[in-house]
Amino acid sequence: MSAPQSNTPIAIIGMSMNFPESGTSATAFWDMLCKGRNVSTKIPKERFNVDAFRHPDTSKHYSMNADGGHFIETPLDCFDAPFFSIGLAEAACMDPQQRLLLETSFHALENAGITIPSCAGSETAVYTGSFMDDYKSVMYADPELERRYAASGLATNMIANRISWFYDFRGPSVNLDTACSSSLTALHACCQDLRLGIVNMGLVGGCSLVFGPDNFYTMTSMNFLSPDNRSHSFDESANGYSRGEGFGMVVVKRLDDAIRDGDTVRAIIRATGIGQDGRTPGITVPSGSSQRSLIEKTYSQAGISMEPTRYCEAHATGTPVGDPIEANAIGEAFAKYRTESAPMFLGSVKANVGHMEAASGLASLIKTVLILESGVIPPVAGLENINSKIKAQQYHLHVSWVS
Repeated sequence: MSAPQSNTPIAIIGMSMNFPESGTSATAFWDMLCKGRNVSTKIPKERFNVDAFRHPDTSKHYSMNADGGHFIETPLDCFDAPFFSIGLAEAACMDPQQRLLLETSFHALENAGITIPSCAGSETAVYTGSFMDDYKSVMYADPELERRYAASGLATNMIANRISWFYDFRGPSVNLDTACSSSLTALHACCQDLRLGIVNMGLVGGCSLVFGPDNFYTMTSMNFLSPDNRSHSFDESANGYSRGEGFGMVVVKRLDDAIRDGDTVRAIIRATGIGQDGRTPGITVPSGSSQRSLIEKTYSQAGISMEPTRYCEAHATGTPVGDPIEANAIGEAFAKYRTESAPMFLGSVKANVGHMEAASGLASLIKTVLILESGVIPPVAGLENINSKIKAQQYHLHVSWVS
């Protein structure tokens, strides 16, 4: 085992996904990104009857101003329970987020070239990010619910535990809820464990599914959602975000260990950072100064210069307030290193697949790995006019229309 250090580089040696339209295919996902496609659709009837709740008045109770989003195509009732050593009755009580992230973990290990027997019983960590539990509300309304399986099957805190149980992993197993940053917070925690020598390998995942209208009610009342079911990232027409579903998973090791073991290194994490906005005009309003400070602090911890960085995959959900604050914070952080001829390129996967909420960070990470592997920066889907509050010329920011 490598001697752990606070700035030990971490290798991503495998990854998998289940995203809207592209499913589990990285090739299809990359093709969608490069073509600048948005894959928004109307909410599937299998989830709920959206027409019964749609209303343009955001102040109207029990209504929603959006009737679409970005949804995975995998049938939610399809699951190979025997393969994962789970009985059919128990599987029926499991939140599909548990089932699908379990499948995603298998594909991530497969992508890393790691067999189940080779890692069974190991000090492997599992950190996941999730916070929506729509399925619980649906199931508890069922009078025939097998309640003996409900406690473990419907709890979000079991999402990581289910993965650890199946593979016989003995390291930390934690599901984190920090809202939209959940999966990246999970990545930060796992990287810390690796750097401290607590574990030798980790699986980091994020998941998000939409089952009912309840969370739409709340988001509509707070004017979070786009009425045209699109996340207009960085655009002047930004009017809220479009909800997205998705599952992402990466397998990580210390870089020295990955090289020693002959693993394929897909990307290297030099440092991770985590922070909070502090006191802002409202608890949902971000702080540009806090974001800038965190960027600079994380680069300092990594011991690397900010000058070579030419691309930033941003959060950029498509809100008229949040996007400019974030873009300008990035611009301020890198301003002295960028010029008109060598700008900072910005992108956001949410323009393609919507805001996956708890899984959004993993979607951005996976996209960034694919960018590093290909050397191509995809366009921001649907971009027409850059938000006038983004100081693109002042900070030499460039948002691409084409790859």
